[in-house]
Amino acid sequence: MARRSWGDVAFAGFLVVVLGGVAALVLHPAPPPPAPRPPATPSFPAELAAFPAATEVWPKAVAKVPAWSDRDWPLRPLATLGQGQVLMEEVGNPGEASTLVAYQTEMGVTTRLGAIPHRRGRQEHEITAAVAGEVAIAWYRTAEVGGSLTGEFWTMPLAGGTAVLLATVEGVTAGRDPRLAIAGEDLFWSFPQGGVDRVPLKGGAVERIDGTAGLRLKDWPWIGNDQRLINLVTGERITVKAPKDSDINCGPEWCVGTQIVSSTSVRVFVQRPGGSRRTMLPGWVVFPFGLLDQRYLLLQTVPPAGSTAGDKAPSSVLYDLDTGLTATLMTLYGTEPVLGAGGVNPGVAGPLVYWASADRATAPPKSEIKRNLVRSAAAFAMTHQGVDALFAVPEKYWLLNTSALG
Repeated sequence: MARRSWGDVAFAGFLVVVLGGVAALVLHPAPPPPAPRPPATPSFPAELAAFPAATEVWPKAVAKVPAWSDRDWPLRPLATLGQGQVLMEEVGNPGEASTLVAYQTEMGVTTRLGAIPHRRGRQEHEITAAVAGEVAIAWYRTAEVGGSLTGEFWTMPLAGGTAVLLATVEGVTAGRDPRLAIAGEDLFWSFPQGGVDRVPLKGGAVERIDGTAGLRLKDWPWIGNDQRLINLVTGERITVKAPKDSDINCGPEWCVGTQIVSSTSVRVFVQRPGGSRRTMLPGWVVFPFGLLDQRYLLLQTVPPAGSTAGDKAPSSVLYDLDTGLTATLMTLYGTEPVLGAGGVNPGVAGPLVYWASADRATAPPKSEIKRNLVRSAAAFAMTHQGVDALFAVPEKYWLLNTSALG
């Protein structure tokens, strides 16, 4: 098998030049500072409600994109290419090469950029991290040979062309994927354990940036951990003040984390890096999927007993820290939860969030990969009475680009 079965992945996803140290590092001239945001204190809703849909709250930033190509191969959003274009991976049938494509959301046009190299005799997995720069795109995937997992970093011209392997990392762990950034002519990355590496996009030796041990990429050019943040361009430093018994993820403006508040309870909170404006979110917020563009909180929710939201209770919401707007992405009991990536939980790809629409196929599957998923969905429905109306194979996704929200 050339890659993991998409049906299996679906069910797994459902069941739930450097100078000295970092301070002296100057990669590019510092850009002008952004306009200051209003110093609003988060005013998160105390009660779960039937919040308006994200498609209604931010209609200009939401588009509907296909979940399948014309060959009925899965399409997975990876990154924004700007100018209304989305980078997607067309995941090939087992034993066949996948393809990178650009999808134009306004025109509904798909352009093939180039093939993702495929070698027989090993399991090549789907792309799990990607980024687009001004002249190139880059991505990360893993490949398994003889039980050993290798991470691979690739690049391709932004306009398409031949994929080039930039670097490999032996002995990586599945699910512990790197974060990527392109700055100038270099690709940067860091794994969850920390340490920031870079390699020229034109090819060359991989270099570990001095002073970054234990630090991870945040929103470029920031790196950090749960104690400090460092700007790789200016050398600016911010000390993080996290509460006791917490797991926190910070950027230069906001942090989101979870804190143990009792022997049986963990709560989600937000705060500034320095500890100010700390807000404990209600108990019906159960998990933070992420903080996008240092402004938008993507959260998993579960309605409490007696909730008045009824069948419109959200299972995921997006909260704007600047304005206090809260919008529903997916409902717990509606027709949108499905099997597959972007199904029961939303998919996240940098500033992009995607989730299944109610669109369903009107023709039989043309690919093995889709047929397998349809069979999986049917088998699940047969063994779980009453859910066949809730779970189906999505034909399209809603896609929200938070970088377009302003």
